[in-house]
Amino acid sequence: MKSVRFDDSLPLMAEVIRSELSDEALTAGTFLRDAVGCLAFFAAVPLEDLIVARLSLKLREALGAYARPDRVVAGSKDYGSESVREDPSALTLIVGNDKLRVRLVDRRLVGADWLHSPSAPALPPPRFVFASIKGGVGRSTSLAVVAAHLASRGKRILVVDLDMEAPGLGAIFLTPETLPEFGIIDALVENGLSQLDERFYADLVGPSELASKGGRIDVIPALGQRSLNNPADVLAKIARAYAEDVRPDGTVQTLLDQVRAIIDHFADPTRYDGILVDARAGLHETTASAVLGLGAEVLLFGLDEPQTFQGYSLLLAHLARFVPPGGPCPEWVERLTMVQGKAPADAEERSGFAQRCRDLFVTAGLRPSPAVEIGEVELPAGPFNDVPWDDDVPDEDVLPVEWSLREPLAVLYDTQFQRFDPLRRRDILSDSVYQTTFGDLLNRVDEILKFA
Repeated sequence: MKSVRFDDSLPLMAEVIRSELSDEALTAGTFLRDAVGCLAFFAAVPLEDLIVARLSLKLREALGAYARPDRVVAGSKDYGSESVREDPSALTLIVGNDKLRVRLVDRRLVGADWLHSPSAPALPPPRFVFASIKGGVGRSTSLAVVAAHLASRGKRILVVDLDMEAPGLGAIFLTPETLPEFGIIDALVENGLSQLDERFYADLVGPSELASKGGRIDVIPALGQRSLNNPADVLAKIARAYAEDVRPDGTVQTLLDQVRAIIDHFADPTRYDGILVDARAGLHETTASAVLGLGAEVLLFGLDEPQTFQGYSLLLAHLARFVPPGGPCPEWVERLTMVQGKAPADAEERSGFAQRCRDLFVTAGLRPSPAVEIGEVELPAGPFNDVPWDDDVPDEDVLPVEWSLREPLAVLYDTQFQRFDPLRRRDILSDSVYQTTFGDLLNRVDEILKFA
């Protein structure tokens, strides 16, 4: 007998449910996957004991270890069924070779923030998340250049470093004299014990000397002065920073909720014109909080190499689960922009990266559905200049919707920015130096700020 593995379990269970009950029962019911990966099915209608017993036996034979040991199937009147079926975190998925539509509640010990659907666009000031699958792609350097560029135009910018395990922005922007007492890691640890007050928030932000021409750059580093003075405690802080917070009223704040609350506290348009957030590389929990939870413009950095496209194929395939099957592409897809780091100067050489990015989104299913298929438009047999025109038919009923994915941006390869230390080399942040390399990205950010 072939062993059942994680990827096999849900499609296999769906097939059994459909064959033993019906297509309607499969679609109306809800699957539950527990923290270790075992599955159960909760029907939307009452089930007779005989049916439950027979179906449970078949499911245990089919799924093996992936059938929940306590109960593998339940009717709508059984204990706990209603809470599973009404769980707001449930996702609608298409599984198996027969493209079966199922509803799944996915319980997780870690990674639960990835189950949040992307937040709606945040109110001003606009937020920009700099994310990547791997490090070394120019993500943090690009953020620093964008911040300096905006400050040189008189903008007030807040920079937040969420990369607690590979912090870098504090060293780029701040000196020992301007480094604040606390960092984002302290905010997440202390928030688990008590509410953060205004005094704590004030000690979380340090001013950067890289601001010029009337602009301002404030920085919330990953690590503050306390952490640098007590380096042996940093790993202990990290172990607690990712934990959920349980409030006195019993409500739970996930990492995403906590990060969003901190950013929201500073999101005052009278104080800042823009907020730049450096996300941790990879698909970690903190990445979910930045990419999904902030209502931000998300800049996805990568190199023109297989690792980039493989990693982003995983991320985009997951995000596609928040798009209703057969429904229109949601607005948050238009806030995702791929950025090619260390790109060649020749536009022709960059075209391959751009096309592969488009293919990633198409394969994942992150594209608008056309209002009508081309084959549905009736054309007369005669000459095209004799085609009758009906003014009562709106254009959207005739022409397919254009794909609105933003074109990938390019940050050019430039040896001047390989050892990036702007506090020692202030000239590196001169407009005449960085404009050629980062112009594509800067123009996009300027455009978004202009219309915010």
